[in-house]
Amino acid sequence: MRKRLVWPVVAALGLTLGLTAPTGATAAPALSPALPPALSPVAEQLPALKALAEAGQARLGLTRSPMQDAALAAIDPTQYECSAAPPPVLSAILPDATNWTPDQRLAATLVLIFDIPMVDAVYLPQSGPFTYGADGDFTSQVNRTDRSLRTFWDIPSAGIELVPAHGHSLLNPAVSARVLTALYGVNPATAQAVGELIAVQLNTPALNQGDLPVFTFNAYAASGGEVIPGYPTAVRRIVLGDGVLDGFAKVGLGDVAPRAILAHEFGHQVQFADNLMRTDLPAPEASRWAELMADAFSSYFLAHARGGAVQWKRAQQFSQVFFQVGDCGFSAPGHHGTPTQRMRTALWAYTVADTASPQGHILPALTFHGLFVAQYPQLIAPDA
Repeated sequence: MRKRLVWPVVAALGLTLGLTAPTGATAAPALSPALPPALSPVAEQLPALKALAEAGQARLGLTRSPMQDAALAAIDPTQYECSAAPPPVLSAILPDATNWTPDQRLAATLVLIFDIPMVDAVYLPQSGPFTYGADGDFTSQVNRTDRSLRTFWDIPSAGIELVPAHGHSLLNPAVSARVLTALYGVNPATAQAVGELIAVQLNTPALNQGDLPVFTFNAYAASGGEVIPGYPTAVRRIVLGDGVLDGFAKVGLGDVAPRAILAHEFGHQVQFADNLMRTDLPAPEASRWAELMADAFSSYFLAHARGGAVQWKRAQQFSQVFFQVGDCGFSAPGHHGTPTQRMRTALWAYTVADTASPQGHILPALTFHGLFVAQYPQLIAPDA
């Protein structure tokens, strides 16, 4: 079972990529008629590649992030049920694709459809030394937080790998090709052609040599165990995309966001280790349960004197931006809870740590989970 940090978005985000994403009923994904014909013959295979992407993601239990859908909406318009102004962090990271060539749009579409750098980092072997952030700016902060989390929570953590996902990895055609063949079943010749197209088209200033935050604006926690033909069995892993770290830095939250996001994903690893997921609930409610609990684990760690020791004012500033992303997908399998529910959860968990006596004591994960279970009905109460 895998959990990902999912970023719900709205149709208005399509405007930032140069095309209007219409409002109204959801439309079936299709190559945008507004796109001029692409030069690459790969374009002719796009419908078949989309089908393989959807089938592969269903098999792996992945739900594509609405953040990816927002970018695709500007290239391959998709409509959304919710409508609201985009949060600052999303506005900060979405590129202006107005002047992209047809093949640049095609390459970006393929990256987003298959979620290539993130999926590669989750399932396939990675080699270090690892850096975090497109320029490595968050490496020290991430490594310090990782060490702290492993001693903070009372679970076996030696087998959890922490790895980055870099957009510039897409400049190596072999990375895209191995993802497409091993995880999506694309035939090797097509996979190689797609990998080469992506590498050439992204290796330009317009696409920042692959390091557009939108390509890696996500984070994953994976429980491992997947058998990938030709590769070692997937292991427990946390993946931090460069885009999510760089994106929050763009809105002035680079000091707290890496710690909070990593602590959230580590919270999922606590859930995996202690078997805290709910399989008796329908998918949207099971997801909300898991995500609000991970929010609580994260906030408790951030507030604790032996954890992040982050002051509430600063944690609240991050949380307001983080949760502004908004999740009104009440029937969606990846539902995370409303912004109010998530803020309420963060404040409750912060208070548990901040008002505890003695201050130096860390609650066992199962004890904290028991407090969360008791509080849950209040956390998900109607916003009004």
